Amino acid sequence: MKFAVVIILLFSVALIIGTFMESYHGREFANRLVYKSYWFMGIQLLMFLSILTATLVRLPAKKRLYGFYTIHAGLILLFIGSFITYVNGIDGIVELRPNEPTNKIQLDEDILAIRTTSGQIIRKTLPQSAFSTNLNENIEGFKLKEYLPSSDLQVKWIKLDEASSYEHSSKYFLYNDNVSQDFILSLASLSDYKSQTKLGPLSVSYMPKDLYNCFKNNTDTSFILWNVMKNSCVNVTTKDFIVGKTDSGKKFMVHTWNGEKLKFFPNISPLPLNDDLSKKTNTPFRVFSKEIFERSPNLFLFGKTLSFYKKRKKEWVGKEFKDINDEIKLPWMNFKIKLLQHREDAYPTEVPVFAKPIQDNGEIVKGALKAVKINVFGVDHWVRNDKPLSLSDGTRNMQLMIIKSEKRLPYQFTLEKFKMDTNPGTKDPASYESFVSLLDGRANIPSKTHHIYMNNPLKYDEFTFYQSSYFPLGPDLYGSALSVNYDPGRALKSLGSLFIVLGSMWHFYIRRKKIKVPNTLNNQNLVGDTNA
Repeated sequence: MKFAVVIILLFSVALIIGTFMESYHGREFANRLVYKSYWFMGIQLLMFLSILTATLVRLPAKKRLYGFYTIHAGLILLFIGSFITYVNGIDGIVELRPNEPTNKIQLDEDILAIRTTSGQIIRKTLPQSAFSTNLNENIEGFKLKEYLPSSDLQVKWIKLDEASSYEHSSKYFLYNDNVSQDFILSLASLSDYKSQTKLGPLSVSYMPKDLYNCFKNNTDTSFILWNVMKNSCVNVTTKDFIVGKTDSGKKFMVHTWNGEKLKFFPNISPLPLNDDLSKKTNTPFRVFSKEIFERSPNLFLFGKTLSFYKKRKKEWVGKEFKDINDEIKLPWMNFKIKLLQHREDAYPTEVPVFAKPIQDNGEIVKGALKAVKINVFGVDHWVRNDKPLSLSDGTRNMQLMIIKSEKRLPYQFTLEKFKMDTNPGTKDPASYESFVSLLDGRANIPSKTHHIYMNNPLKYDEFTFYQSSYFPLGPDLYGSALSVNYDPGRALKSLGSLFIVLGSMWHFYIRRKKIKVPNTLNNQNLVGDTNA
């Protein structure tokens, strides 16, 4: 009895922890930490052995314990049914995109997939751990070092072999009274960051610092001739270059190089064009037309300097950051920009760092990234689930990615319509529902539309499909996520639950009958009391 009480208390505490983990950190983290962990399975095994032993030591059967036997038989059936579901059951997600048929169920199991040059895919099942795990394995020449089941990206600056005035990188802070945002731009080929970004209607381009003087100058053509090999530029003027217009009104310029006349149409392409209008790529020259960037807000950053077009004065302006944290006022919506960091000796990369997932309104808002650290030829790389990693050793091309293990259904779903209602006055979802068509080729039955929403799941072919979540695909366009459950032990668990209820009633009835006192005995006691 003491053993049973201790195990039940441990089981109850584990369920409380699992409930809180699922509420704050999501279903997958709770499964990894509690529900599908070995220690939780061990507690359930000990409970099963305790119940089985308590039943066996009371054999042979006694009439007064029939209710007891029924209760414990129900508990044993409940455990057996749960074990069957654990081994053979399916619990996953079906992601539906509008008008795209699918029959794939994504399971909670993470897979490191390596696609070779020949098209062969090598799969490595990753641990079902809730925290970071050391792997120490070798696959196809890759050394697997660490697995992060949940992480966030942090910026890490990697030293260059030598400082480069071309491959520089910078971090900026753009803000006004209403909004603010920091961002990193880089020209380094190894950086995870790009040289262009868009902040609302504002387009931001990060350029080599040697182009600054050409962008800030105002000339009669607004053309810039850039030599990418020497990383130098000159402003094109009608005095020094051949500049004109075609019969159709397209501007062009001609530059003589090595005895060859290069013809540019800057409003069409920065590359020179051949007579058949194909692009000539074997020259170091590019021509920009600043007119293209005068029609909408464009900001050009060159590390410690910047340039933009001032419509009111119809001129290009150049400004310089005097120091780190110096700010410059921009001509759009009272925006200001501040230089936070500038490096010519290092480039920025995004490195995954373990973080507990955090859930908000059923969506993981932090720690949604999964990553595996691998080592190839002495260099560490991170494989992430949000994008594949491509590597080459000179003879082989490899693509590595983290994917979910999948199971295919013998029928397919198509999302016909997704409907979401929001709370009044907000954009917060109040409810969402899906209209999906199901096509089962085995049954030779026409496709039928099903309405799935909260408390109205679809049950088909021993599977149950619940409305679980949604994901944005574009402006006012969403995909639907259905939670899928296959429970092969459900019949045993239902029978076990029925036995527990009937056994409890039976046991209560037998014990009540046993302690019932005959009326004659009560009368004798009353008479005895009176005589006394």
